[in-house]
Amino acid sequence: MFVHQVQAVTMKKPCVSGIIVGCLLMSCSGSGGKLSGWQDEVFDVTPVTGSESKTILVANPSTSDEQHLLSAGFLPYSNSEGHFRIDAIKVGDQEVSRTDIVIPPGGVLRITVSYVPQNLETTKAAYGGWLTGQPEQWEPQPVQTGEAKPIEEEKDVALHRALVELVYAKPEEGMVYVHLVGKAVAGPQGEIAAGGQPGDCHPGDGTACYSGGFAIDIPALIPSGPKDLVMTGDIPFTISEGSASLMMDGFPHVLFYLRSTEVPQLPSGVTATLIISGAPGVTAEGSFDGARLELANVAFRIRVVLGELQPEQITPGLPALVDFVVKDIEITTTEPYSQGNITLHLETTLGEAPSGNELFDQFLSGAAITAIMQGQLAF
Repeated sequence: MFVHQVQAVTMKKPCVSGIIVGCLLMSCSGSGGKLSGWQDEVFDVTPVTGSESKTILVANPSTSDEQHLLSAGFLPYSNSEGHFRIDAIKVGDQEVSRTDIVIPPGGVLRITVSYVPQNLETTKAAYGGWLTGQPEQWEPQPVQTGEAKPIEEEKDVALHRALVELVYAKPEEGMVYVHLVGKAVAGPQGEIAAGGQPGDCHPGDGTACYSGGFAIDIPALIPSGPKDLVMTGDIPFTISEGSASLMMDGFPHVLFYLRSTEVPQLPSGVTATLIISGAPGVTAEGSFDGARLELANVAFRIRVVLGELQPEQITPGLPALVDFVVKDIEITTTEPYSQGNITLHLETTLGEAPSGNELFDQFLSGAAITAIMQGQLAF
């Protein structure tokens, strides 16, 4: 884990900061001007199937004023391939949402970002003086005399890029960008793309695959009762000698279509897709005694995008109106495993304003959610 700090400056009055590691991203108080900043953060060369993490520190240097950010997250479409992920956003030791962030006087915002290259295709982008993945225009070169210099090329290396955007509201408005740059090479076994898609499952050799239904009950949203959702694949559980685990990265996408004709809180004519997937980098662990499957530390990523998306349109970095994680859920068994069949139960209650989106928090704030999975478990 690397800790990096970047610098933001007020255009009319520069910041002065003490340097601990690198430079410190600070919001400077001052009259006039707007906050702005840019910093390149370059990750070490990382193999496909590998990862590297950095923590970006965002400090409030004021001893008296709070610092307010409207949001901290990826600039839309800059990370659509999902080569980077934000693992945590904390003020001090307290995890916070990606919107309406308050940094107290002297406080520090910590943004933990991981580089998880998905493939060896270079990102197509042009910003910050960088141009990648674009065809170069041929230009005639002057004739060289003397000994020719060797051409330095990086073969079989992909360049991946994304932008983290910090939107400041007060005491000063402004935008600060952290430009993430990663270089990917083939994995240790020659992999040119990260594992299978979520929902891929092949029973045997300690893997059990759940297939079947996924019904969700959110009374505050759908008063008519549980609704069957679209699950795009099977759930791969690892089971060995009575223990059980589930890598949430492998959880299939579950799609919940929200239509204004069914959800009165939505504006007329609006349709959206709520995407439930496993929280990245989380492993749920528990037991299976031959009849009952029990898991703790289950975590889901919840996203909402406008329109009705098809499963093939969903990518790890898909820009979304809502994007948050629900943690510390348990999977319990309500109907024990028998003749291949099993029924599992999940239940949680969301906090206040979990999504940071005013429209969707109308029915998500404090919502009680129950999910029932009734289907088959194949070994």
